[in-house]
Amino acid sequence: MPSHPIDFDIQAHIFSTPEGLAIFDEKKRFQRWLDFEGALAAAQGELGVIPADAAAAISDKASLAYLDMESVRRDYTTNRNSLVPIIKALRAACGPYADFVHHGATTQDVIDTGQVLELKEVFALIERDVQQIIHRLIVLASQYRDLPMIGRTHSQQAIPISLGLKFAVWLLEISRHQDRLSALQTRLQTGQLGGAVGTMAALGREGKKVVALTMKKLGLRPSVAPWHTARDTSAEAGAFLAMLTSTAAKMANEIFQLGKTEVMELREPAPRGKQAGSSTMPHKRNPVLCERIVVLSSHVRAMAQVLTDAMLHENERDPRALWSEWLAMPQACIYTLTALHYLKTIITDLEIFPERMLANLHLHRDHIASEWLMFALTPILGKTHAHAKVSALLAQASDSSQSLRELLTSDPELAAKIQAVDLTMLEHPEHYLGLAPELVDDAIREVTDKRM
Repeated sequence: MPSHPIDFDIQAHIFSTPEGLAIFDEKKRFQRWLDFEGALAAAQGELGVIPADAAAAISDKASLAYLDMESVRRDYTTNRNSLVPIIKALRAACGPYADFVHHGATTQDVIDTGQVLELKEVFALIERDVQQIIHRLIVLASQYRDLPMIGRTHSQQAIPISLGLKFAVWLLEISRHQDRLSALQTRLQTGQLGGAVGTMAALGREGKKVVALTMKKLGLRPSVAPWHTARDTSAEAGAFLAMLTSTAAKMANEIFQLGKTEVMELREPAPRGKQAGSSTMPHKRNPVLCERIVVLSSHVRAMAQVLTDAMLHENERDPRALWSEWLAMPQACIYTLTALHYLKTIITDLEIFPERMLANLHLHRDHIASEWLMFALTPILGKTHAHAKVSALLAQASDSSQSLRELLTSDPELAAKIQAVDLTMLEHPEHYLGLAPELVDDAIREVTDKRM
């Protein structure tokens, strides 16, 4: 009976995706543990640690298809160990070779390595999604490199930028996450096999060879020393997920803000079909996907805190920290994959309104060209005096509704000198884009060169 929104059946995939859920499916987790046991037995058989026929039997039976799952279900009601019911069922399936199952390993070795295998799948999907997001942002930045809109600071109108520059900033940030992802993957894909306290004592003199061969069979790297209590890589994974979803939330929030009725410069795409935006107000089209991304990101950040706290271990193994990590990691991963899914949906069909951008840019009339005017007057008056003069002219224009051009040409101090200055920018501040288009080109070039 589903009781968490991740697992809901009727309200399915609001805070999850089918891909994310499939990775953390309970039976698939069991199978990863069995994959570990099969690889361990096979490695030990090749190295002569256990009999070859025992290794072959264990490797063959290390599948849920051979386990009595009803027995496993019953045992989990009475056994408090996370792995023992699975090991017990595997031993039963292996008959005379039961004593060689799980030889020299400990529960945490299996579950940690299983989590690494899960994260390997998760991060492959994240890499795919990030690449798709980068590709789309390159297209958007290029397409709108010259489209003027008002830039805002402190939530107030500042001076013009290009929409392409906004996309380019997002592009570079996502690209940096791609770099972090590549660096993290190497550390992340490291398996665990150290035995009870990490000394490999039960594996004998061949212990290091067993570890190396087991991990090779699983497609992972061996660890120089066990990381039972060293959870920094898990915490790093959580931090990466938090940063990535925070960028997604930043982008979603920007679209949310710019999609307000009074602004309406950007808007998330409309839902397919005749779907209600509000239960009582049919005219509304709520930015639900943007809102979900922001919410998902907040939960990933919370899980990242849990994963960081789990670094605090006692002695050689500490389940209080481990269980906290094992509980938080699936949620962080599923929420991240869901946020990226929604972000791809939004930017693929993002609605863009150039006319509203231009209208909003002109809300303050020629006042929005105040920075340009100050620098135009600086050679005449000096920087400090020019700043004071423009401030005074703006106050006068607000009180009189006169244009800055009218005030400048009638000002006793400036009338004679201002004739040499081209004041066209006052009527067309949308042209005051600085190097924005060139910066867009530079950003696209940097990301594209890195991807080649």
